[in-house]
Amino acid sequence: MVRVILLSLLLLGCSSHTIEKKRVYATYFDVSNIDFHGKTLILAKINNKFYYLRRDGKAMPVYVNQKGKIDSFKEGLARTKINGKIGFFNKNLDMVIEPFYDFAFPFHNGIAEICVGCREKREDNSILLDGGEWKRINREGIIVEE
Repeated sequence: MVRVILLSLLLLGCSSHTIEKKRVYATYFDVSNIDFHGKTLILAKINNKFYYLRRDGKAMPVYVNQKGKIDSFKEGLARTKINGKIGFFNKNLDMVIEPFYDFAFPFHNGIAEICVGCREKREDNSILLDGGEWKRINREGIIVEE
């Protein structure tokens, strides 16, 4: 009987139930002095960073490439770079695919090429990606077969 209780306590202590908190990546700004020109979503530069900004003040940082080009929405998703990792968000400024990738191309025909472990390498005034593992993901962030 003691063994059964002990085993039960060990199993309960090793439970795999965890409560995951959803991470919040959006920021809120005071937009009372901003003219949205009739749009619900605009691109804004705030504190030297670019954000997509909604009328209610919700903002999501947007990915800017090495040449200074700001990411636009492709197939309803845009890239963001948070803590050095790239993820994807929708036009409601909700994170759809968590920032996990070292690099990611925009979506095309429902697929994006992503890299984990690649590093930027400078060569002849260009920045190349070196190494890492390349995969393809769908709009849910699930790896798809080649």
